[in-house]
Amino acid sequence: MSASTITLTEEPKAVEVFAFPQRPQDRLRIALHKLDEALRAQARATSDFRSAMGELKSKVGGMQDGMATYRDALDRTATEIDRAVKKAKELQETARRMAPHG
Repeated sequence: MSASTITLTEEPKAVEVFAFPQRPQDRLRIALHKLDEALRAQARATSDFRSAMGELKSKVGGMQDGMATYRDALDRTATEIDRAVKKAKELQETARRMAPHG
């Protein structure tokens, strides 16, 4: 068996050590401070979420309005096409009657 060697190419990073508060009041104060920070972050996230939902609602409403306008335009176009087809058939019948029979 041969022994393998490991070569470290990076220097060890400095480790920062924090002193743990010894007094219960200090631990409680720090815990309450962290809780307060978390609650503020949650409130910001909730506010951002509500804002995004309001924007989404507005965009969907605009899209629904656009679709209604498009549907109305398609209905008008279909009516005009039906009218044009009817007129074309009338003209075709008139042309057939006016054609010399031979």
